[in-house]
Amino acid sequence: MPQVQPVDLYKGENRTFTLYARNASNNVQTLTGATLTWYVGRPPNNPGQDQNVFTGSGTIVSTVAGTYTMVVTPGNTSNLTPGNYQYLTDMTDTNGNVTVVTVGRFTLKPYI
Repeated sequence: MPQVQPVDLYKGENRTFTLYARNASNNVQTLTGATLTWYVGRPPNNPGQDQNVFTGSGTIVSTVAGTYTMVVTPGNTSNLTPGNYQYLTDMTDTNGNVTVVTVGRFTLKPYI
């Protein structure tokens, strides 16, 4: 099971999140030679919307510790309705194998 980590931010905010990749046994996922792609998708209460609302690339911070960053820019959220979405991060290893290493709720709060 991948690491479950919630992400919260305000609409239009520029944020960098540090996340932790884990393998199916919940051990640290080594990121040596890997590429990371994260996807923010449908709100949990809207199963009819199966398209990603935006995607991005993760930047590896530590290959051994399995840490990486996910950058969300104002352009990613400016046209979204505040609420709860879902995200996941895929890791593609040097052999082309794809594994989900992080998942969670992506909460977008209204800008005050």
